[in-house]
Amino acid sequence: MKAWFESLGGREQLMVAAAAVVFALFLVYALVWSPLQTNHETLQTRVKVQRDTAAWMTQSAGQLQQLQRARGPGAQSLGGKSLLAMADSTARANGLGTSLKRVEPEGSNNVRVWLEDAAFDQVVKWLGVISSTYGIGIDSASMERVTGSVGKINARLTLQAPDS
Repeated sequence: MKAWFESLGGREQLMVAAAAVVFALFLVYALVWSPLQTNHETLQTRVKVQRDTAAWMTQSAGQLQQLQRARGPGAQSLGGKSLLAMADSTARANGLGTSLKRVEPEGSNNVRVWLEDAAFDQVVKWLGVISSTYGIGIDSASMERVTGSVGKINARLTLQAPDS
């Protein structure tokens, strides 16, 4: 290769050297700079999404705590229905029938409810209704935002029957 390069004329050697420098710069850009820049932008986007999610979860936690504290003083009893039946029927009556995946008893006074792809506003409204109307409490709640959907959540709730 060295012999070939030395056999070239002065002008040709200069052009080959310049082309080699340009090619080396292109490789540095294509293999180092561009991937780093792309990864940096991707990470910035992920950080923004995570911050938005954290803010949403903080707001949601506050709303859930307000609902837990807002048990109405004139709460009705379950009217002879089981907590399981009441949770199922009130969820369906509040527009969560398609999102309601499972309702199962947990102990004598609790039921676990699984909701998928549910509208957050409807879930909060439903929890407010069962809390204020029937005195049903929220023992625990786990909610996560459905990726790609605005205002949709997956939720795992443990509801507690009112004290008799």
